[in-house]
Amino acid sequence: MAREERLERPEMTTREKQQRVIEDWMNTIVRDGGIDRYDDLHIDRIDSLWAHREHWLESGLKALYLARSARDERKLAVTVALAFSLKSGEEAVGVNFSTPDEFLAQLDWSPPSLYLFRPSHEPWIISACEEGRRQLDPDILFATIIKAVTCYYMEYRQPESPEYSRSVFLVG
Repeated sequence: MAREERLERPEMTTREKQQRVIEDWMNTIVRDGGIDRYDDLHIDRIDSLWAHREHWLESGLKALYLARSARDERKLAVTVALAFSLKSGEEAVGVNFSTPDEFLAQLDWSPPSLYLFRPSHEPWIISACEEGRRQLDPDILFATIIKAVTCYYMEYRQPESPEYSRSVFLVG
């Protein structure tokens, strides 16, 4: 009697699992209109280990790298961005950080998230709020970790909200 050998597919690596979550999200929002609703993907949904605040910067940058790779492989005509939500308040604050540690101290309670935007529909382009929008030098905050990105700071008040929202977008 011949011995049957079972061919097993090797388990996916952590990186492959992370890539799969990002690709599935990208495919879904392009297909169902989520790109026009600005549906995002928080990094803690990519990997539960990325939920811990002390990993947000490094994990967010890994997510941006994986999303850029997926976009490029599929030749999608979209802008990929990683957004960091900063502490909000009833007064405009402006850019109140100039070092990575000062930046990290400004993060709010929400993990960073990925966004896809149609070209020329990015919030830093279409925003009517000129005074709260500023391009930052990414090398000051992220130089040792990631290259070839553009960085934008945005501060704006949502309609019917007493607080100013603040975000930093890394665009790859």
